[in-house]
Amino acid sequence: VLTSEELSEQALLNHVEIVITQPTRGRILDRHGVVLADNVRTGIVTVNRSRYAPGQIDYVLERLSGLLDIPVQTLASRLNDKQTHPLAAKVVASGLDEYGLLRVAEQSLPGVEAKWAMSRVYPQNEIGAHVVGYVGAMSQGQQDRLVKAGYLPSERVGKSGIEEIFENDLHGRPGRTELEVDSTGRVHRVVSEVLPRPGADVVVSIDVDLQAATESYLRQGLIAARKTVSEDSGFFFPSIGGAAVVMDVRNGDVLAMASHPTFDPNWLVGGLTTAEYQSVFENPYAPGALNNRAVQGLYAPGSVFKLITALAGLEARLISPRAAYYDIGYFKIPEKYGCTGRCTFYNADKAPLGIVDLSSAITRSSDAYFYKVAHDLYWIRGEEQWAIQDMAQVLGFGNQTGIQLPFEKSGRIGDEEIKKRLFEANPEAYNPYGESTRWLPGDNINTGIGQGFVSVTPTQLANAYGTFANGGTLFSPNVVERVISRSSDQFGESVIEFEPRIQRIVEFPEGSAVVREGLHGVASKSRRGTAWRAFDGYDSSGYAVAGKTGTAQAEGRNPVLQRKKEDSAVFVAWAPQHDPRYVVAVVMEEAGFGGEAAAPVARRIIEALRAYEQRWPDPQVAFIPPQPECPEVPEALRGYEAFVGYVPEGCPWGVQVPRANTPEDADGDGIPDLEERDQ
Repeated sequence: VLTSEELSEQALLNHVEIVITQPTRGRILDRHGVVLADNVRTGIVTVNRSRYAPGQIDYVLERLSGLLDIPVQTLASRLNDKQTHPLAAKVVASGLDEYGLLRVAEQSLPGVEAKWAMSRVYPQNEIGAHVVGYVGAMSQGQQDRLVKAGYLPSERVGKSGIEEIFENDLHGRPGRTELEVDSTGRVHRVVSEVLPRPGADVVVSIDVDLQAATESYLRQGLIAARKTVSEDSGFFFPSIGGAAVVMDVRNGDVLAMASHPTFDPNWLVGGLTTAEYQSVFENPYAPGALNNRAVQGLYAPGSVFKLITALAGLEARLISPRAAYYDIGYFKIPEKYGCTGRCTFYNADKAPLGIVDLSSAITRSSDAYFYKVAHDLYWIRGEEQWAIQDMAQVLGFGNQTGIQLPFEKSGRIGDEEIKKRLFEANPEAYNPYGESTRWLPGDNINTGIGQGFVSVTPTQLANAYGTFANGGTLFSPNVVERVISRSSDQFGESVIEFEPRIQRIVEFPEGSAVVREGLHGVASKSRRGTAWRAFDGYDSSGYAVAGKTGTAQAEGRNPVLQRKKEDSAVFVAWAPQHDPRYVVAVVMEEAGFGGEAAAPVARRIIEALRAYEQRWPDPQVAFIPPQPECPEVPEALRGYEAFVGYVPEGCPWGVQVPRANTPEDADGDGIPDLEERDQ
């Protein structure tokens, strides 16, 4: 029997240690349950340089280099990663097996830890990379915030895409155990214990097969454009990048979203050396691989913006839809308006189109017709003077769409305030000749054909055309269907569901049926539409296309080629024509004419959509995982290493481990995916 003094002495010797257990990160699944982001158990080596005096770290890195067969320079680069907190342990090696971990652990190097960890893996590699995103080491700014929320400094967190936006849902809640230990480190009792709560699964709206097709067609289109010579410069088009967006016009779901150049998120999980990062992500010939051009890329829309100008002219009762206009190849501001500066505005190829009305002006893309509309709107005093800007804002331009992705740009629709702000902020780029900051007729004319101070994202283009196609419902696009709990008390339940999110109902002006008629003719050979060559031979039975081409002048110079940037190719279309279900927007940087470069890409995507509908003819309910069968393991043994392989993910106890996925069984349910989809 211990005396009170002995008990007091023991109490002084014993102390409480807190053990934090990382939760299993939730998965990311496509709309049919195909796994896009998962977890695997892997061996890692971390180094905490704060444990060493200056000069000691070099010796440790040399020892590790020999053990891991990794160059010292590579280990040093990973250790000096500026994106993570300077006091945090840095992962210098990953993918080790048991033997590799044992070799490092045997050295007992201070500040070096060899251990098992759950590592993020992306089974589809680059497919959907910009939507899914990736995880990486915390930046110092993230660490200051997340450690307070219970994160460990060494944890990998979402850095882009769904991984970032839904970090709180995917991460889960860490476990916390308070242990009473003596001076030798022996555990005497568990003071308190809170088990980790696994992160939730996030189901996105994209279909992985349609996504793969969209990315492939965009990449092939960009390569094809590089074999085409620009008539203006005489050089081949650089065709450096682009984006494609596929949306369901009935509910705003994003079925595919491609951005090129792209990347494999698996590259970034373990961290890259500075040289590796620069070679991949700072390549001047493939710039901005990490940027999601679909929501971050800002482009002049060119002639696809004529939809807005046409609707604005109808709204202001300036246009009579069937009135004839003689296109002589240019529009000249009448002398009575006292034009100073640029007074004549030409068609793209300066060719006259002859007599056109609103419908044929859209079909054949008459710049002169829309120059006149925009010019005449300028001289209407009152609200109608800004009819183009107002219609653009009604259809979502100039504001974020609200899609569940980070870093979305708002774009801009030019007006007097924006012009003044740009001129004052960057006069060298926007006002090299010291022009007036007043909004002039020429500014409105350029705006009317999607040039000048207009910049939009591909997602905004798809959303605006989808709104016109569906009769006036402007959605906030959904790229996420639902968030599904994997905790024991709510397993398989949707804790968040994203129903169609309606921003507003747009009432289109009288005469908009003629605009629709003009868009129907763009892919028609008989009506000499600007995209007819791209759709020559296309089977339009039951799946005819309505859309608009755009060839947009790009600002600035190509930094690699050191010459003026070539035009961007743009095409937006919906299908089927008379029963709109899907809209496709394609933007290709420095790739030439919209009808020659972007429209063929859109055609192939639309053909893939046709096949997609045949495969999934009925509306799809987002994937819900089945409740796993949890084996009976005695409570005293739960969580022990020996039972790791027997505990399915989602069980209410034990170590959470991922399913063993294979290429044939991506969702890990034991049934080949092709068999599932054929049922």
